Amino acid sequence: MGGELFFRTEDIRQDEILGYLVETPTDRDLIEQLKGRSPVILKGSRGVGKSFLMRAAEAEIKNNFTSRRILPVYVTFARAGLIRANAPDKFLLWMMAKICNSIIRAASSAGLTLPGGSTIAAIRGGGSPGTPSKMEVVEKIFEDSWKNSGEAPLPAIVPDPEVLKDAVEDLCLHANLNRIILFVDEAAHVFIPEQQRQFFTLMRDLRSPYLSIKAAVYPGATSYGDSFQPIHDATVLIVDRSVTDHEYAAGMREIVFKQDPDLRKIIEQNGEVFDTLAYAATGNPRILLKTLDRSKPFNRRNAQEVIRQYYREDIWSEHSGLTERYPGHRDLIDWGRQFIEGHVLPKLYETNKGRKSETQSHFWIHRDAPQSIKEALRLLCYSGILQEGVSGIRATRSEVGTRYMVNLGCLFSLDAEPVSFGAKIRQHLSIKRFPEFGANHSAYRPISKLSLENISTGGNQALESQLQKSSDLLDITEWQKQRIRDLGLSTIGEVLAASEEEFMKAHYVGPKRARKVSNAAIAAVLEYLSG
Repeated sequence: MGGELFFRTEDIRQDEILGYLVETPTDRDLIEQLKGRSPVILKGSRGVGKSFLMRAAEAEIKNNFTSRRILPVYVTFARAGLIRANAPDKFLLWMMAKICNSIIRAASSAGLTLPGGSTIAAIRGGGSPGTPSKMEVVEKIFEDSWKNSGEAPLPAIVPDPEVLKDAVEDLCLHANLNRIILFVDEAAHVFIPEQQRQFFTLMRDLRSPYLSIKAAVYPGATSYGDSFQPIHDATVLIVDRSVTDHEYAAGMREIVFKQDPDLRKIIEQNGEVFDTLAYAATGNPRILLKTLDRSKPFNRRNAQEVIRQYYREDIWSEHSGLTERYPGHRDLIDWGRQFIEGHVLPKLYETNKGRKSETQSHFWIHRDAPQSIKEALRLLCYSGILQEGVSGIRATRSEVGTRYMVNLGCLFSLDAEPVSFGAKIRQHLSIKRFPEFGANHSAYRPISKLSLENISTGGNQALESQLQKSSDLLDITEWQKQRIRDLGLSTIGEVLAASEEEFMKAHYVGPKRARKVSNAAIAAVLEYLSG
């Protein structure tokens, strides 16, 4: 196989993003809405392409900056999990500081002259030329709080949302901007509902004619709070590459060819095998690229072994591993796995084995099922084992509920011949029939009375425990893991604290490669910490 594949958007340079864009009509619609005026919540599980779509929208806006006068500002909240939870307002102050710094940097990069008024001074926080601004120091103090048990004094007062809105308006009027679009990636920690509520409240408070916020969230992030109503305060968009689309397989091939054109010949020689891998990924480019990379040399035998290994073991290991990081969610996580492996998948497999048409990969849950059941299923959507359900679906006796789709790879992997079985499933896949689980199904009993109010969010103790875990757990390439081992960075905390200069000490790692390894490692750490 050819060169190294990019599993994450963070590994692709901003000026290269559009070169890797494989545009479907759905993707184009999502990008256009991300470039529009209205607030957007972009929802999807890990690896489906939320960050990529945001970066693509940002790149297109930058390309038309001179004529459209819209300033894109990209900011990631991936470090939210590092904020110590011993003060309720700390996360809000960190968000404000990070947004202020991101706007100032984006304006400076665009060559804009910043007005000298008091509101701009407030979001800068002051500071001498050539040195970090006070607001940048504030941001770093919060992000480094995981290293320190004490409270560091803040060098500046963090502005409130009204001050930031005034500063954005002043900047737009002074620089002849139509508006600023703020792309917030990893908008809130999926396992800390209080962070979610604070973010969505801030998103509502910052809305103005001059500032439009687009936020990427996971399917599990549902704690919007009392003041934010998704239907009224934003447009909710789902990142979903439908496997029933006639162009699905071709689109997934193009994603691979864009990254490594040398793979075209071997993939076209093994077309059915590749298509099975593509459908097994169920619309998730990262999973496709990871399983393809593991299948080298690419052939039927290796691909089938990877399907069995990844979808029977690895994807479930990642989901069950969440219990170690967030023990308060253990009952929900464990029940979700038992429900899918013990009830849903066996029913679907037996049904599909006996069918020559209308194969199934969906199931249905009654709308009156216990809330704990719905929460467990949302965590499975977060892990990519399920696709987020379509509500309001009628089933037997006209009962109403939600239809979920099981990751096709989990279904393919049950058969001794995943490629042949996968071809049968994908060629006749239907959404019309599905196993039904009523409001009081016996499978619900283990967690039917679980109180969601008692679920622990983990807090500082969980964070400190995660930082002590082995760096071998990080989702990076084996070459990158070896460089980290060479440096003696044995724990996740040590990787997070390492500088680019330290990565340069590894064998065969120069300045450019050091930054690439550092970025990949830090991105993997932050994703691991976020769940």
